[in-house]
Amino acid sequence: MTVHLRRTAITSLAGLSLLAVGAAPAQAANDAASCVGIIVSTQASAGVLDVNYFKDIAREDGTRNFGQFVQFGARLHNGTMEACLP
Repeated sequence: MTVHLRRTAITSLAGLSLLAVGAAPAQAANDAASCVGIIVSTQASAGVLDVNYFKDIAREDGTRNFGQFVQFGARLHNGTMEACLP
């Protein structure tokens, strides 16, 4: 598997994981959670997670694909929902 194909597969899996987690009941994330964890757990447990909203933000930001956008958010540990939202 080439590096590009492997990277694409991993970022796609990250995006699918976000979708799967968003569809499942979630608990509130702890302070050390990534921004993806904080956003998904907070919004999914409140029943307001709209992945299309974040896909729109990714497109507006010029991110090459949604998986790359999710990967970036998974690296951020801003501590609060407000600090993590764009």
